Amino acid sequence: MAGFASGDGPVEGSEASSASRQFRRSVDSLAEIFDFIEGFLAGVALPPAALHDVQFVVEELFTNQVKYAAGNPNPLLLELRRREGRLEVSLTDFDAEPFDPRSVPDPRVDLPIEERRPGGLGIYLSKKLVDGIEYEYVDRRSKTTFTKELR
Repeated sequence: MAGFASGDGPVEGSEASSASRQFRRSVDSLAEIFDFIEGFLAGVALPPAALHDVQFVVEELFTNQVKYAAGNPNPLLLELRRREGRLEVSLTDFDAEPFDPRSVPDPRVDLPIEERRPGGLGIYLSKKLVDGIEYEYVDRRSKTTFTKELR
């Protein structure tokens, strides 16, 4: 689904830039999402691992919203902002129930696999891969924002 975009990635001579786009609530949107992220970060010198981390966390957050709010017809809004060597990524779900990923308890990764309970590992890894994560819920708008240092 074509959404809207503002900003086309890094602005020549500027340390700040932003872009945003709506994506259809479907795992089929992930390829478009990754292209959007890569296009935004084109020309930014960053380690391949940093791009992988950002894509992993966006995929985890996006697929959770697709999976757990399958009946919601609204697209999801992805916003990217680059400031002073830091990437801020926000994913907003409209007309949604609250889901604060910070409140998900860490799984017991110290237990043998046969003693572990399923769930929570993706969010756990996501929290480990980013430098900060915030959440806000206002008027049925659920917004998760994470930051990743690019330097």
